[in-house]
Amino acid sequence: MRLEDVLTLNQNLIDVSLPIRDGMFPIGEASNVKLTTLANYENGYYETQLRMSVHAGTHMDYPSHIDEQGQRAFISDAFQDSIFPEHTFTLAYFLPFDNKQPTDILPEGTQRYGDEITSEEIREWSDTFGKKYPAFPHKNVKGALLRTLWYDHWFDADFWQRGSPTLSDDGAQYLVSQGINYIASDFLFTFPGRTHDIVMKGSDRFQVESLCNLSKLSSDVVGLFVAPLKLQGCEGLPARVYAVNLDLSEYEVKS
Repeated sequence: MRLEDVLTLNQNLIDVSLPIRDGMFPIGEASNVKLTTLANYENGYYETQLRMSVHAGTHMDYPSHIDEQGQRAFISDAFQDSIFPEHTFTLAYFLPFDNKQPTDILPEGTQRYGDEITSEEIREWSDTFGKKYPAFPHKNVKGALLRTLWYDHWFDADFWQRGSPTLSDDGAQYLVSQGINYIASDFLFTFPGRTHDIVMKGSDRFQVESLCNLSKLSSDVVGLFVAPLKLQGCEGLPARVYAVNLDLSEYEVKS
């Protein structure tokens, strides 16, 4: 890669991962993010301890999250994983569904999701894409990135009192049937036993959840750079994720 290519890529990368902050995952005391000061310059330095669930904030789920026999992360003594680096930087279809709404404020202790993205809506997007880019090389695309803009409300006071929009079971089944390797989203997937199982159980597919800042994406296919923390043997990994818009004009139907 040439120096100018690196500089151009760096200028166009969009950070789509949430900042990790104290108390950001209030689904239970044991899972929540806790930042504790261990040293406060008394020894000439400052040190912070981080405690959190590996599923807090922007993260990826491995199949072992819902499948006892499923793949875990970085299980060998090598520096590379069987899923990564193959999927570190890939192409993903970008499907915006900005009309999807969360639930109203739910009673405490209630779990429910908002509007679902259906297989019919995904098929409609796919048909439109095919007509717009008839020469596009689909074999190069590994994932699907779904946007609802819900996680841009992460810092709202009532964020955790509402159920996020999500992907329907038939929507997940359709994407899997199209041969994608992963689904990424700016929302949480439905409960284990539904979408998680459909996407990951018995496979080497994975999910990337809780993205944000997707309003800056505009191309129908994006480059997605997923950089998970290397936690050996875990079922999920916190991740820094970047996206880049792509120029697809060479595949577009000319009027």
